[in-house]
Amino acid sequence: MSSEEEKNYIDTFIKDNIEKGIKIVYHTLQGSHPGKRMCYYTGYLYKDILDNFPGRTSKKIFRGYREFLNNKRLVFTQRKFEDGGYDYYVQKVRYVKIK
Repeated sequence: MSSEEEKNYIDTFIKDNIEKGIKIVYHTLQGSHPGKRMCYYTGYLYKDILDNFPGRTSKKIFRGYREFLNNKRLVFTQRKFEDGGYDYYVQKVRYVKIK
Protein backbone atom coordinates (compact mmCIF):
# COMPACT_ATOMS: atom_id res chain seq x y z
CA MET A 1 0.00 0.00 0.00
CA SER A 2 1.25 3.47 -0.80
CA SER A 3 1.26 6.14 1.89
CA GLU A 4 -1.76 7.80 0.24
CA GLU A 5 -3.72 4.53 0.31
CA GLU A 6 -2.73 3.96 3.95
CA LYS A 7 -3.95 7.45 4.85
CA ASN A 8 -7.37 6.81 3.28
CA TYR A 9 -7.72 3.19 4.48
CA ILE A 10 -10.70 2.67 6.76
CA ASP A 11 -10.78 -0.50 8.85
CA THR A 12 -14.42 -1.62 8.57
CA PHE A 13 -14.14 -3.81 11.69
CA ILE A 14 -13.00 -0.86 13.82
CA LYS A 15 -15.50 1.49 12.17
CA ASP A 16 -18.36 -0.93 12.90
CA ASN A 17 -17.25 -1.31 16.53
CA ILE A 18 -17.12 2.47 17.03
CA GLU A 19 -20.65 2.79 15.63
CA LYS A 20 -21.79 -0.14 17.81
CA GLY A 21 -20.23 1.58 20.85
CA ILE A 22 -22.22 4.75 20.24
CA LYS A 23 -25.41 2.67 20.13
CA ILE A 24 -24.47 0.90 23.39
CA VAL A 25 -23.99 4.26 25.16
CA TYR A 26 -27.29 5.55 23.76
CA HIS A 27 -29.20 2.41 24.81
CA THR A 28 -27.59 2.51 28.25
CA LEU A 29 -28.89 6.06 28.69
CA GLN A 30 -32.37 5.11 27.48
CA GLY A 31 -32.48 1.77 29.31
CA SER A 32 -34.18 0.89 32.56
CA HIS A 33 -31.24 -0.97 34.13
CA PRO A 34 -29.29 1.60 36.15
CA GLY A 35 -26.14 0.34 37.80
CA LYS A 36 -25.30 -2.12 35.03
CA ARG A 37 -21.83 -1.40 33.59
CA MET A 38 -21.48 -1.99 29.85
CA CYS A 39 -18.29 -2.19 27.79
CA TYR A 40 -18.85 -0.04 24.72
CA TYR A 41 -15.39 -0.16 23.13
CA THR A 42 -12.05 -1.94 23.33
CA GLY A 43 -8.92 -0.37 21.84
CA TYR A 44 -7.79 3.24 21.51
CA LEU A 45 -11.08 5.07 20.99
CA TYR A 46 -9.73 8.56 20.23
CA LYS A 47 -7.04 7.33 17.82
CA ASP A 48 -9.37 4.83 16.16
CA ILE A 49 -12.00 7.52 15.52
CA LEU A 50 -9.39 9.85 14.00
CA ASP A 51 -7.91 7.05 11.86
CA ASN A 52 -11.21 5.68 10.56
CA PHE A 53 -13.53 8.64 10.16
CA PRO A 54 -12.54 11.58 7.95
CA GLY A 55 -12.72 15.25 9.05
CA ARG A 56 -16.28 16.32 9.70
CA THR A 57 -17.45 12.83 10.58
CA SER A 58 -14.90 12.45 13.38
CA LYS A 59 -15.83 15.90 14.72
CA LYS A 60 -19.49 14.88 14.72
CA ILE A 61 -18.68 11.65 16.61
CA PHE A 62 -16.60 13.55 19.21
CA ARG A 63 -19.41 16.10 19.62
CA GLY A 64 -21.85 13.23 20.23
CA TYR A 65 -19.56 11.67 22.82
CA ARG A 66 -19.16 15.08 24.49
CA GLU A 67 -22.96 15.27 24.90
CA PHE A 68 -22.96 11.81 26.50
CA LEU A 69 -20.02 12.75 28.76
CA ASN A 70 -21.84 15.87 29.94
CA ASN A 71 -24.96 13.86 30.84
CA LYS A 72 -25.07 13.49 34.63
CA ARG A 73 -27.03 10.24 34.34
CA LEU A 74 -24.02 8.45 32.82
CA VAL A 75 -20.68 7.48 34.36
CA PHE A 76 -17.75 6.62 32.08
CA THR A 77 -14.74 4.57 33.15
CA GLN A 78 -11.89 2.82 31.41
CA ARG A 79 -9.49 0.01 32.18
CA LYS A 80 -5.99 -0.12 30.68
CA PHE A 81 -4.46 -3.39 29.56
CA GLU A 82 -0.83 -4.15 30.38
CA ASP A 83 -0.01 -4.68 26.72
CA GLY A 84 -1.79 -1.47 25.64
CA GLY A 85 -5.31 -0.54 24.75
CA TYR A 86 -8.32 0.09 26.92
CA ASP A 87 -11.78 -1.19 27.71
CA TYR A 88 -14.24 1.70 27.83
CA TYR A 89 -17.30 1.34 30.08
CA VAL A 90 -20.53 3.26 30.57
CA GLN A 91 -23.00 2.95 33.42
CA LYS A 92 -26.29 4.67 34.09
CA VAL A 93 -26.45 6.04 37.63
CA ARG A 94 -29.36 5.13 39.86
CA TYR A 95 -29.99 8.62 41.24
CA VAL A 96 -28.96 12.10 40.15
CA LYS A 97 -28.66 14.76 42.83
CA ILE A 98 -30.51 17.93 41.89
CA LYS A 99 -29.12 21.16 43.31
